[in-house]
Amino acid sequence: MTAVRYGLRPLMSLLVVLALAITVPAFGQIPASTVMTLKVNGATLSPSSPRQWLLDGVELAAAGQGTDIVLRSGPQDGSTLAPDLVLDFDGEAPMDAAGRWAVETLGPYARAPGRFGDGSGTFRAPFTKLDLRPRGSVLFRADEPMGDFSIEFWLNPARADSGEIVMLWKATRRVGRLSQPQQLTALVLRNRMTFGFVNFFSDAAGREHSVSLQGTSVLVPGRWSHHLVRHDATTGLLEYLMDGKPEAVAYATSTGRQGGALLTATSGGVGRLELASNYTGLLDEFAFCSRFVEDPALVKHAPGGGTAVSPVYDLGATHSQLVSISTATRTPGDSAVHWTYRIADSAVSWTDNSPGWKPFIPGRLLGTEASGRYVQVRMALYPDGSGEQSPVVSSVSFNYEPDLAPAPPTRISATPGDGSISVYWSPAAESDVRGYMVYYGHAPGDYFGIDAAQCPSPVVVHGADSSSALLTGLTNGSLYYVAVSGFDAADPPHIGDFSREVTARPSRISP
Repeated sequence: MTAVRYGLRPLMSLLVVLALAITVPAFGQIPASTVMTLKVNGATLSPSSPRQWLLDGVELAAAGQGTDIVLRSGPQDGSTLAPDLVLDFDGEAPMDAAGRWAVETLGPYARAPGRFGDGSGTFRAPFTKLDLRPRGSVLFRADEPMGDFSIEFWLNPARADSGEIVMLWKATRRVGRLSQPQQLTALVLRNRMTFGFVNFFSDAAGREHSVSLQGTSVLVPGRWSHHLVRHDATTGLLEYLMDGKPEAVAYATSTGRQGGALLTATSGGVGRLELASNYTGLLDEFAFCSRFVEDPALVKHAPGGGTAVSPVYDLGATHSQLVSISTATRTPGDSAVHWTYRIADSAVSWTDNSPGWKPFIPGRLLGTEASGRYVQVRMALYPDGSGEQSPVVSSVSFNYEPDLAPAPPTRISATPGDGSISVYWSPAAESDVRGYMVYYGHAPGDYFGIDAAQCPSPVVVHGADSSSALLTGLTNGSLYYVAVSGFDAADPPHIGDFSREVTARPSRISP
C-alpha cells in the first residue's frame, strides 16, 4: 500500500451515533464515570479524514438498518488474471466484465443465489440461453494461435441429463482455400462432463484433429461443482479438472501423447458462443483467460483473508481518554477478526504505518496511553478453515472520556480603582485547571481591550487556586466589560467558556 499522509479538514457533523452511556466492557471494569460512545460501521464517513474506508479483500453488505463488513466472495484466481471473458451473473442482465464479448440473452432470464457474488444465472432448456460474439477477444481472434488458455465455470444442474449442452462454440476455419467447421463443446454424457474440440487444434499442414476430455466424477443435481479445462501450449497438455481434481488428460500433439509434434489451438472466424443452449440449472463465474490456471479458487474466501481500515474519527477534544473499543462481531466456525488501533492529538502527519498500530481486544480496557483526539481502527478478517464462512463486523464503538475545558468560574465581581480594576472569582472545581484568562473590553461580549499595563486582553493568570487579578493602566471614566474563563493542563490547553460578564468604571475617586 502506498504511504499517504493524513490531513485534517474543518470539523463537521459526523454521520455517527454519538450517545452518552455507562459502559462496562466484557474484560475489566471502567471506572464509574460517564463516557461518550462513538459508534460507527462500514458506511460511516468522517469529514475529519482525507480518506474514507479502505477495503482490501473485504466488502460491505447491507444488513437491516446497518452495513456489515465481510470478506469478499469470489474467485481469487483464474478469471481475475488475463481475462478474455468474465460472466459473474451479479447484475440484472449477463454481461462480459472483461468487455471483449457482446452478450445477448435469449428467452426469460432470472438470477438466483450464486456460488460467488450477488447471483448466478438461471437457465431452463430449451427456453433460455446466452448468445455471445467476440468483439475484441484476444483468445478468439480468427486464424491466430491462442497459446495457453483456460476455461472455467461453476455448475449447479437441476437434472444433469445426458445431452445437456452447457457450452457450444461454432466457427469456420480457413485452411488454404478450404473451410472447416470448428466446434468446442461442454456437454453432459452419462451424468458426467465431456469436453470436445473439433478442428480446434491443427498441425502445420492444417489437417483436421479432434480432442476430447471425458470426466469420471458424476454431476450431482442441486450441488455446485467447479469445472476447469486448461491448455499448456509449450507441452500440448490439455487437462480437465472437477473441483480441483484431475478428471481427464489429453495431449494436443500429432501422436496424442506427450512428446509428439505440437498442435496449435487456433480460433475460426465468424464464430459465436452459446451458453446453456440445452441446459437446466444454475451457472456462475464463467470465464476464459489467456493463461494456464495453476490453482483455481474453489472456496468462497481467500485463506489470507482481507483488511478494512476506518477513516480517522475526531473525538472532539485533545487528550481524550480512549477507555475501550467494543465491537459487534460474529465469527462462525473458526473464522476470526484481529484488531489494531492508533490515536493521537493530531493526525496531520499520519501515514499508513506511522504512528504505529497497537493490537487490542474488543471490550478490554486500553490503559492511560490510549489518549488523543483522532482515532483510527484497522481490522483483519480471516475465513474459517473451509474457506466458506466469513466473519461479520457490524459496528465498532469507541468508548472515551473527552478532556473537556474547565467550567467557567462562579461568583465573579469587579471593583474599580484609580486607573485600575480588581477582578475576583471563585476558583473552578476541576482538578486539571492550571490557570485563568481575564478578558476585558469596551462593549458587551467584545473583549478586545488593549489598555491594561499587563497586556492586551486576555490577561493570563497562572495557578489553579488563583482567584483575583489586578488590571492597571486603564482609562478613568471608561466603562469596562470583564469576563473570566479557566484553562487546563492540555497542550495546547483547553480554554473554557466565559463566566458571567461584569462591569466596572475606573475613577480617581474610586475606593
